[in-house]
Parts: sequence; C-alpha cells; structure tokens
Amino acid sequence: MWEKYKHIVPFIFVSSGAINTVSDWIKKENYKHILIVCDPITKKIAGDIIVTAFDKNNINYSLCTFKEDEPLPDEKSVGALIAAYTADMDLILGVGAGTINDICTYVGAKVGCPSAIVGTAPSMDGYASLGSAMLFDGVKVTPPTQCPVAIFCDIDILSAAPMNMIAAGLGDMLGKVTSLVDWQLSFIVTGEDKPEDIVDIMQCALEKIIIGAPKVPTRDPQVIQSITEGLILSGIAMSLYGDSRPASGTEHHLAHYWEMRQLKAGIKPALHGTKVGVATIVALVMWHIYATLCQGECLNSFNNEERLSYFYQGAQRLHTECVEIDVEFFEDKNTSNQKERLRAIDKNNSNVLRSLASSLPKPEKIADILSSVDAPIRPSDIGINENLLHDSILYAKDRKPTYTLMQHLNRMNLLEDFAKKVSKYFSQTALKGVKCFVLDMDGTIYLADELFPFTLDFLNHIKKANIDHIFFTNNSSQNTKFYLSKLQKMGINVTPDKFLMSTGVLLDYLSKNLKSNLGHKQINNDCENNKTNVYKTFIAGTQSLKDDFIDAGYILTEDNPDFVVLGFDTDMDYKRLTRLCDFVREGKPIYGVNMDYNCPIKGGFIPDCGSLAAAVYTSTGVMPEFFGKPSRHTLDYIIQKTGYKEEELCFVGDRLYTDIAIATGTKARSVLVLSGEAKREDLENSKFVPDLVVDDLSELIEHLHNI
Repeated sequence: MWEKYKHIVPFIFVSSGAINTVSDWIKKENYKHILIVCDPITKKIAGDIIVTAFDKNNINYSLCTFKEDEPLPDEKSVGALIAAYTADMDLILGVGAGTINDICTYVGAKVGCPSAIVGTAPSMDGYASLGSAMLFDGVKVTPPTQCPVAIFCDIDILSAAPMNMIAAGLGDMLGKVTSLVDWQLSFIVTGEDKPEDIVDIMQCALEKIIIGAPKVPTRDPQVIQSITEGLILSGIAMSLYGDSRPASGTEHHLAHYWEMRQLKAGIKPALHGTKVGVATIVALVMWHIYATLCQGECLNSFNNEERLSYFYQGAQRLHTECVEIDVEFFEDKNTSNQKERLRAIDKNNSNVLRSLASSLPKPEKIADILSSVDAPIRPSDIGINENLLHDSILYAKDRKPTYTLMQHLNRMNLLEDFAKKVSKYFSQTALKGVKCFVLDMDGTIYLADELFPFTLDFLNHIKKANIDHIFFTNNSSQNTKFYLSKLQKMGINVTPDKFLMSTGVLLDYLSKNLKSNLGHKQINNDCENNKTNVYKTFIAGTQSLKDDFIDAGYILTEDNPDFVVLGFDTDMDYKRLTRLCDFVREGKPIYGVNMDYNCPIKGGFIPDCGSLAAAVYTSTGVMPEFFGKPSRHTLDYIIQKTGYKEEELCFVGDRLYTDIAIATGTKARSVLVLSGEAKREDLENSKFVPDLVVDDLSELIEHLHNI
C-alpha cells in the first residue's frame, strides 16, 4: 500500500508489534546517533520500550523528555529540542502523536536532520504531512518543514490509546467532509487547481474513517488500523499537493482560531481533532444554510474603509498582525469591478448548489458519529462560548488566504448574517433530548425569600411539555425540611423525592466510603456490622447541618474527631475556625459540603462555604474535598436518585463555577440564567461554557419546544 508513496515517506509500517521493528530499521539505515524525543506520558507508553530495545542492540542515543505532559508546539518546546540536539546526531526520533511529530519535523528541518515518528495515538492526520502545525507568538501557523523518513504505528499501542485521542483522530478525518467541498467550491468559483489523484487519496482516506467509525468504541485492531491508515493517507495527500489545502478548510480555520483565542485567554483548548470535529458540524450548518438561500444577486452595499477596519479588528483580537486579508478585493476602489466579481459569484451559485449541497451529510449525521465515541458535538462542549463562535465565523478566514465557504460568504457580505444563524442553530438544538431539568434555587427560582414572578409560569410550562424536574441546592445552611416548607409557602408543592441538596450528596458518599477513607485512622470506630453511626465528626456549620449528621447516626464532638466537615456556616466565629484548622493540621480528613464562594441575597452577596474553605486552605495548606455542585459525586447522586441518564439531564442555574461546571466535560447539558450571580460579561473568558444563556426562566420557556 505504501510503496507508491516512498518518495514522500520512505518507510511506513502500520501493524501489530511495529514498535519492535524500530531497532532493526535504525541498524539497516545505519543511523549512528539518535535523539529520542517524548513527553512524560509518551515515554511511559512507548519511549521506555524504545530505550530498552536500543540498549539491547547497542544503539547510540540521547533522550529529550519534555517536562510537560502535554507540551505545546511553541517557541519553548522548539528551544528545548534545539538545546538537546548536537551536530553528530543524524536522526530525531519522535515518540508521540501530533505535537511531538510537529516539533520534531520543524526542528529537524531547521537543523538539517531527518526525523522519524513512533505514533502513540491515532489522533490527527499530520504524521506524513510536509508542514508542521506550530504556535508562534500565540498564532497558529503551518510552515513548510519536512516529512518524516519513517512512520511506525503499532496497532497494539494505538488501540490502547485514551478514547478521547482516538475520537480526536476521527474528528480530524471527518473534517475532510467539509474541506473537500470547500476545495470544490474554490475550483468552481476561482478556478483553483484540484488534482484528481490527490482528491482520490483524500476520498479513500475519508472512506476508511466512515466505514470504521461505528466500531471505534470496541477498539477493534482492524478498525484502528484502518483509521490510522486514513490519517496517514491524508498527510500524504497534503505533502503531494505541497499544502494543507486537501485536508483543511472552513473547519480547520475555525478550530485554529478557537485555539488561538483560548490560549490567549489562558484556557486550555481541546485536542486538535476534537476541535475539528465540532468545527465540521459548524461548517455543515453553514453549508446547509447556504444551500437554502434564494439564488439571485447578493450585491449588498458596503463601504471599503469600514470593511478593512472590520478585518483589522479581527487581527487585534488576537494581538497579532499575522492575518492575511483579501486586500486585493476590498481595496479595489472601482465599485463596478467589485460588482462584476460579485455577479460572477452569483452566476456560479446554481452550479455550486447543484454539485455540492446534495453531496453533504446533515450536521446531525456527523454529530451522531462523534457521539458514538463520546466526542463533543457542540461548541459549548469544548469551551467555545457564543461570542467566540460568532467572532470565529467572522474572522477565522483571515488566518490563511485559502478560499473556503467563509471567504465565499464574505465576498457576498453575508458572514454576519450567517454567524447569527449558526448561533441560532446551536441555541435551538441545545436542549434536544433533555428529559429532566435540575433546577438551582437561590438566584434561579427565587432570590432570598422572594419568588421570581416567572417561576410558577415556567414550572407550569415544563409540566405541560412533559419534562420532569427536580430542585437541587448547594446551600447547606438549612435542611430538606426547611426548604420544602419554604417552597410550599411560595406556592410550589414539592415532594421530598423532587428535592435534593449538597448535604445529601456528602452523607451518601460517607456511607459508602468513610471506612476505607479513614483506614488505620479509625481510632474512634468501635462499630459493629460495618455501621458508620459511631464515627465522630467535628462540624463547622449551622445547626441544620449538624442535625442532618446526627439523624444519619454520627456523633458530634469538639475533641479528637475522626473527620471534619465544613458547610455554609452562617455563624462561623474565630474560635470555631481556629479549632477546624487545628484538626486539619493534625491530619483529620476534611470534607466541604459545597464550594460556592458567595450566596446571593437581596442587595448583594454573603460569603459561602467556598470562601470559608479558602481561609482554611490559607492557614493549613489543605483544601477540602468538595461535594454538591460541580462535584462528579453530585452528578452520580442525581443519576442514582432520578434514574435518568447523564445525557437526559440539564442543569439550570446562575453560577458558572457550580451550575455550569458540573455539566462541563459530561453528556449533561447546562443553562445559565442571568437572574442571580453570573453576568453576561463573566462568560468572556470562562472555561465553563453553558449550552444556552437566558436572562431568566421566562426566556427558557421559549426554548422548550426545541426539546
């Protein structure tokens, strides 16, 4: 299979046990001094195997291991590798996936040394690419570098890779659905060269992925091999063309833009292929919107100066001048020339729609494929908020002059309109499949002691829509009896099974795990039959919290407890705080009921459990293990109590770091209401991104018909 591509990559071996052939290949090629490059994770996965084999075969090598588990392909990593390189080295051998390969090929090209790669995950299509995806000065660039002289992909190792990395490879390859159509668009509209032999390679690579996708969760070695071969073929196609054009279109422009903006904001981006998978869905939404447009002239009026200013705003958002603007088009002062070019685009619309629209799958089909491997499918799943999604549709095209649907829409002055329509699509589909709302209380359905005027109407609407709900509060200053009574007085009749709280999550956890957690420290435990009702605890909390622990069978003590509990202690004093810190310094386990920093009240906020925990941490250096939202303990507890699946739950609340954070990285959905603590501006650089943002529950009513 690989023989005909030897002029691109001389040696490719994709098979079970491939890693065991590296030493023989090194000897055959007569390399004298190899620089092995890995990170701490890939060293354990495959690097140690290589080192052992080299020692056994007396192969001369040096080892460069990055300090970070996930190094970036930036100036720091390049500098570290160049510092490790010496002139007598004749091969740089990367052990890893995308980032390691990119760093090695980039540095290899710079110092004039060939590189090879031992793959550890089928996570991206750059193994055989002639370019390296680098991050310089915070900007994603793909400078031409060199192809590796050898690629070793051991299917046993790749099949055991984390599923999110395998899913990333699937996402990267599904991006070819839109990149190939973008290429065809450019061929029709601009006459760009599109060699059919390269297109055939890409189609073959994509077919391997589509066929194998349903069996990816089984980690079937044949499927992993097929996907890996598809990824390598994609890289070969890029190398044959001399550019990433065959494998990169709208979806890659969006993904790179998201990465740059997130890194600039100090937010860790998702894996490259994961971003591409989500961006492919976004691109397909744009394509299907475009397919429904009425044909005709799109000669929207515009002002050159305003448009150029608009483009430079995009550059300023990234704090860089490294964007390539379609200046030739927008600096053309001859309005008639501009109109002629726009008419040429309109003339081709019918051809574009006929040849392209029918060939594209619906966004939902790609979403289903990605969902089958638990991969993200919505921008919010990977931390892309509505503003960033909007900006990316406007500005991502400026990173590279490749003609894609975004450039096409821009020349028709339609990007702003499309950005709004894409945002609308994701807001309308945000709650699809939700069967139960998990409703926060303070700041969501009421504020302090006042029920919001829209709450009862919302509850009536979800009842009519046959959507279940439960109430959940993190506020541990009161107990279940108090809250049920409070809701009753507000006109909300709630049965105990429809109300859960953070205290219950902690008590449930302790009943299952306390004995094993304490281990040899069970100095006060003289219980029989494995009961926990004689464990002694010191509680920094209200009387309601203490009563809940007493009712659960625990003994409250001020002296020598087995463990300590910190709740929302509205009566906290210095003496109690001091005693709590003393116990923590003695090594007593500390559990925090909830991590909320503030509790909203009429006219402002008061410090909550998280703020008190910060004082404990500052004094002792120990932060409590928290329960309540956003703890995974809480999500599991709710699933256990309600019987709903994770993907059928939607958390609704007013705090990003609890109500929205609990759904982050899970299949559950989240809705942020702006009726409590969070404000819209808080979303800008938040790593917790809701699937939907509404002013309050009355606005959420408008979205119920989309479920």
